[in-house]
Parts: sequence; C-alpha cells; structure tokens
Amino acid sequence: MKQTKTYALIISALGMALVFLATYLIKIPNGIQGYFNLGDGFLMLFASFLNPWQAFLVGGVGSALADIVGGYGIYALPTLLIKGLEAWIIAYICQQRKALRLLSYFLAGAAMILGYFLADSLINESFWLGFSGMFANLLQALIGIAIACCAYPLLAKIWKNDK
Repeated sequence: MKQTKTYALIISALGMALVFLATYLIKIPNGIQGYFNLGDGFLMLFASFLNPWQAFLVGGVGSALADIVGGYGIYALPTLLIKGLEAWIIAYICQQRKALRLLSYFLAGAAMILGYFLADSLINESFWLGFSGMFANLLQALIGIAIACCAYPLLAKIWKNDK
C-alpha cells in the first residue's frame, strides 16, 4: 500500500496521542515545577519515521498538551519548542542517514536536556534550580532511547509493509 498524505497524517495523530498519553499518565514530579515521564520514548520512535515537521508536531504538540492538561501550563510553550526540536533533530538526521538513528537519539536528548535547563532556569529565576533538573532529564532521555530502540524493529516492520 502506497503511503499517502492521509496516511502520514494518521500516523502523526497516533504519535501525538501516544506521546501525550505516555507524558500525561506516567509522570513523576521532579520538585521544580517539572516532571519525569516516558513520552520521550514515543517521541523518538515516531520521529524516526516521519519528516522533520511532522515529527516536530508529534513531539511538541503531544508533550505541550500533556503539560496543559496536567497542570504544568507554564511549561507548555517551552515544551512545544524543546520537544518539537528534539523530534525535528531525530527526523532530520534519520531522513539523511538511517544508520545514524541512535546518534540522533543522543543528540536530540542532549538538546532536550539543554533546553529544559534553560527553561527551568528562566521560569524559576535560578540557574541552580535549572541545573537540579538536569539529572532527571538525562534519565528521561536515556529511558526514552531504550524505549525507542526496543520498539523500533516492530514499527519498522509495520512501516515497511505499508509502503
């Protein structure tokens, strides 16, 4: 079956929904207005297959909606930009060379950690508070990479069969 724009839209909507659910339902507050979640795994997974702008929407919108619904509205705009950029980086690199997928996960995770360091520092008006959230964000990125790596072969099979 040939992939159409409608198919890509459906996959993007599914990705947003899964990122939202994994972010909203599975969260552990980190003590500085943010929280640890499993949304990065699904963000990384879907970004591996989508074009960069679809990936930006999947990561950014899915995560920002979880912030809004979950009571972390102050983080919605930074999350839209940070998670959107994280997904964009993965999709961009994967479109250039699929073999660099794992590297793209680490680069995107580093961008997320830096982005939330800056956002936490500005929102909380303290670089020390921003720094204190970095360990949780590092852990979140590493667990996200593990989820994406484990689930990638399954989604790759489905994606390949539908092309």
